[in-house]
Amino acid sequence: MVGAISRMRTLRGRLALVRNGFGAAALPADVKSLVLSCAHKINEGHMGPRKFWRQFMPRLKYHNPDVHMDVIRTQLKGGPATLTISFEGDRKEVIDVQHKHENDIVKQLLEVTGGKQLPIDDRDSVLANEYLAEKLRKEQAEVTKLARRAAKKEEERLNVGTV
Repeated sequence: MVGAISRMRTLRGRLALVRNGFGAAALPADVKSLVLSCAHKINEGHMGPRKFWRQFMPRLKYHNPDVHMDVIRTQLKGGPATLTISFEGDRKEVIDVQHKHENDIVKQLLEVTGGKQLPIDDRDSVLANEYLAEKLRKEQAEVTKLARRAAKKEEERLNVGTV
């Protein structure tokens, strides 16, 4: 079981990543909802919308809790990928996000809504960098462990064949 201190350190870093970074923006009060519609699979230009959903929508939701955000994933391969922005007074804007990079989707969203990118907090930046460094260290340790295990199995296989 993971210790409480280790878990808190990890969660602090993950929360710092949500609070800061590109896409952490304050949307105007007249924005009521965001609806992202994309395919379940990433084929035919649906990688950008999927990454937008996984990386940037949590940041937007953290800073804009009043804005309703929804993701509609269809089982159809391909098809249109759209981001629908609803404003007060039944005004809607639809952005075609198919074949677009997730950063371009954020830029276009901020242009259409008039949202403002929030400044990065230095303390959160340090926490996020520590979290990412620890995550990288753990991934490298796992790769090393798997390489050692594979080398040991290969050595045992070769020794069994010579005996």
